[in-house]
Amino acid sequence: MALWNRTPQSTTQHLPQHAPVTTAQMAAQFNPNGPARTISIVKDDNGRPAVDLTKVRSGGHEELAKKADKAGISLSKRGLSGIRAQARLYVDHSGSMQFPEARDYSNGNVQKMVDLALGFALQIDVDGAIPVIAFDSSLKPEVNVGWQEDLQRGIELYQGVVDRSIWKPDHMGGTSFVPVLQDIKREAMNTDVPLFCVIITDGSPSDAHAATQLVKELASYPVFLKFLAIRPVDYLGTLDDLEKTQPGCRLLDNVD
Repeated sequence: MALWNRTPQSTTQHLPQHAPVTTAQMAAQFNPNGPARTISIVKDDNGRPAVDLTKVRSGGHEELAKKADKAGISLSKRGLSGIRAQARLYVDHSGSMQFPEARDYSNGNVQKMVDLALGFALQIDVDGAIPVIAFDSSLKPEVNVGWQEDLQRGIELYQGVVDRSIWKPDHMGGTSFVPVLQDIKREAMNTDVPLFCVIITDGSPSDAHAATQLVKELASYPVFLKFLAIRPVDYLGTLDDLEKTQPGCRLLDNVD
């Protein structure tokens, strides 16, 4: 839209009309230095997954391989077949994920999410593993989860990993996104590949304003944020509407 409107019809002089301001121009005002980090995108010419899924199947992990197949179809629809990147999974560890009625940990919902995320990682990450980080009011220790155990590399087998190493029922806090987004930013500052970060949550964070600021900062890095809401989360609507409420506040829309 024009920055200046015409003067009232009763006058014969008009204020100058400026060219419309594009979203890209507004983004440049918010981010005058442009991208904070740039990388080269690497893709397999034939669109093959990062991990040979025949080996996953022959190892007795057919269901996991099927999840990887579905992830491959999703990537293909977006023109991303064969892309090489790093996946990271952040799992809400707040009390509401389990108490008083949710039971997302004890009923296996969180484990299913880990399995899905690992299937996605098999498509894009040659390590064949995904870092899983639980969070509530703070971050919990990172657990590297893979389709096969590799103790030398610190990779745990995905089956049963939530009950074994991630869920701490006696130490579940509130919901803060800032520690998660700060951790992603630390990774992004040094990455040589795109980061696909999945954040599973069931509620709005207590630090929404600061979290939104970090989301905007991360748009200057090779990071894509995928929020998965187990239940309706009002805050995610705020992120969906960022381009409406704050046009050009990011170099690009980095949240789904």
